[in-house]
Amino acid sequence: MKSILRRSARVLFSALLLLSALSSVPAAAGERQTIHLAAFNYPPFYMEERGQVNGIAVELGRALFNRLDLNVEFTMYPLKRALSYLQSGEKDGVLILIRTPERERYAAFTDPVMTVRGLIWSSAEREGGPVNFDKLEDLRDYTIGVTLGYSYGERFDEMLENMRVDTASTDYANYRKLLSGRIDIFPGNEIVARGLFRLHPELRGKFDHSERSFMEWVLCMGVSRKSPFLPMIPEINKALADMRDEGLVDEIVGRYTR
Repeated sequence: MKSILRRSARVLFSALLLLSALSSVPAAAGERQTIHLAAFNYPPFYMEERGQVNGIAVELGRALFNRLDLNVEFTMYPLKRALSYLQSGEKDGVLILIRTPERERYAAFTDPVMTVRGLIWSSAEREGGPVNFDKLEDLRDYTIGVTLGYSYGERFDEMLENMRVDTASTDYANYRKLLSGRIDIFPGNEIVARGLFRLHPELRGKFDHSERSFMEWVLCMGVSRKSPFLPMIPEINKALADMRDEGLVDEIVGRYTR
């Protein structure tokens, strides 16, 4: 009986020593928190390749949160679902998002990550060269392509109601229509356009654009008001400013647009 008790005591003592050793190791040693972001199909900002989410926003996010000692995880959804997860707090945020009063109800926004021009694109073979304009009304007489579900700004959207409009499901389809002559002009995001030209060699060198923009999209990061990372917005802004000043934002954009 004594022998059994001695063995039990030794086992218990060993177990206590092990627990003591384990408790002396910091719980977070070698570990970083992960911020979970929703992505949506929007080349070249977000693209899904062989099951992996990639693109400008993904590279920016990795560089940004590495500076803040955080891991980042991107998951691709349709845009509507990505926004619903942002609203519910199921995802912490969405990187590269236009700030609107509706979205501000459930998300706080960082300083701008970048500003992107909206340009009027036309075929390089068009007689007379690029389509330029002084005011939006100068575009009324053209057949214009638009992408389903997109807004081109309140004034432009109102003007489209009285123009010859041809709607397509993607920007890529609209550039194909420009090449075939089905439309005269297309109002396109400059970075999206150049990303498409890089991805699709048949589009390269085939288009001109207006000298001026019809609008500029200010792209920010939206952080869910229910996210535990919400208080980090000042730190995120500081890291973004450093990345812009260092030229890193432009460098990453260039990888997908040149």
